[in-house]
Amino acid sequence: MRYFHCFSPISAVAEFESRKSPWRSIWLCNTLQFLNGIQFSIFFTSMLPYLRAVVFPLGQTIAAFMFGVWNQKTKSAKHPVAVGVVLMGLGNFIYGTLPVYEFGYKWIMLLARFIVGLGAGNVSVLRTYVACASTPKDKMKALSLGIGMFVFGFSMGPAVMLIFTPLGKDGFRLGWIQVTMYNLPAFAMVIIAVISLLLLFTCFEEEYAGILNGGHKNSNGVSKVALSGSLSSVIVPKFDKVAASICIGVWFVQQCIGTNVEVLMVPMTMAMYNWNSEQAIFYNGIIILVSAGFSSAVYLIMGCTRIGKKDKRLLIGFGIIVFMLHHLLLIPWPFYSGPLDYTPLGCNNLMISSSAAVGNSTDLNLFGGCLRTYEWCSYTTRVPLVVYVFASVILMGTAFPTIGASGGTLFAEVIGPRNQFYDRMIHFQGFMQGVFAFFGSVGRFVGPLFSTYLFENGGYLPPVVVLLGMLASALTAVVIFRRRLVPLRLTPKIGLATPYKNGIFYRL
Repeated sequence: MRYFHCFSPISAVAEFESRKSPWRSIWLCNTLQFLNGIQFSIFFTSMLPYLRAVVFPLGQTIAAFMFGVWNQKTKSAKHPVAVGVVLMGLGNFIYGTLPVYEFGYKWIMLLARFIVGLGAGNVSVLRTYVACASTPKDKMKALSLGIGMFVFGFSMGPAVMLIFTPLGKDGFRLGWIQVTMYNLPAFAMVIIAVISLLLLFTCFEEEYAGILNGGHKNSNGVSKVALSGSLSSVIVPKFDKVAASICIGVWFVQQCIGTNVEVLMVPMTMAMYNWNSEQAIFYNGIIILVSAGFSSAVYLIMGCTRIGKKDKRLLIGFGIIVFMLHHLLLIPWPFYSGPLDYTPLGCNNLMISSSAAVGNSTDLNLFGGCLRTYEWCSYTTRVPLVVYVFASVILMGTAFPTIGASGGTLFAEVIGPRNQFYDRMIHFQGFMQGVFAFFGSVGRFVGPLFSTYLFENGGYLPPVVVLLGMLASALTAVVIFRRRLVPLRLTPKIGLATPYKNGIFYRL
């Protein structure tokens, strides 16, 4: 290991902390995150539930990592974001033209959503830019508003779909295509994609007020930053990989919880409260809308008040505990009423098969209750409706933003204000933000798979227990490594050995 006698001047850090965030570009990136949220949820009511829950995050999983790497290779956020917007527009255009195809309708629909998911992978680049462009004092506000706008867009997706409901399923014919309530939202998304591209290339300016070094390095690999016309040596220490990994793990767990809710809400409430499929979709839609609105309010509070400036480790721990309370309430405790009611026999005395839960079954549109193929219904109790609503709206609406905003901000601070165009990819802010988004997308991809399997074979208790175990592991990691979950220290203590890319430096 090599040792270099170098200085990290206090004046460089002072100049860095006095910068101003480019709010116009940050707001544009956050607006695009809002549109990404709409893209995710706008067609929830018109797609096969299990397939729709997997195919979009699959595309996002693949693209998030690739966009993060591209962000580093091109040294630009504008072009990866633009390609993502184009892909989302293309996917929506294909979705809008579905009435034209006579065969393979389902697979073309899934291909369209996969392409939209690929485009939505640019969210890693958007969050990278927000993290790198915002100054330390604005970072919590900028990231909280960005994630909050994504959540708000997610909640607005079904509402946007409802705007076109008066058009009906027949609609009108426009040239060679039939325009209906199902495909007109897709064409609206295409128009929004075009507007986004125009704004991106006319209003977006890449300014990185949150990066200390400017990409210049001396022969020893020491970064330089311009100060009053001269270059001063400023060493950016290595970031703590354990702390970064814990932040990624917490984000992964949160995304698994999100998809578990999305996938199981409808079949779970049909089994517990004897709702038919139409009632389950409608009532859960209201619950999701109210919960997302509550979450957006919490994001705003965290981004615009002193609450967001509290110790992020405490906020993350609080969010995990609230999540655990949410899942504890959803356990079918023996003192709840039960057991669950089976669905009545369908037409011609045919029992409703489990495959009906996947497709559009006429029986499920008429009857609610637990499917007769589920043996666990005979001994599973019913979570009281008021408890379910409280847990889904208040607890979930509190936990998601508390962890999302605090975890995302802490991750960016752990990585530090290093130049995103560093020569080793493991030190890239953008690359690491891509890894962060990648594991979040992996959580949204694998979540529906294990949740569906566990639910069909054991009810809603096994998924809840698994997620409780994941939450307990995350909380344990946060508590054990709490001293390492801190922002990167730019000015180490005098005489303290601090590792960096090419060795160790001391501040004298």
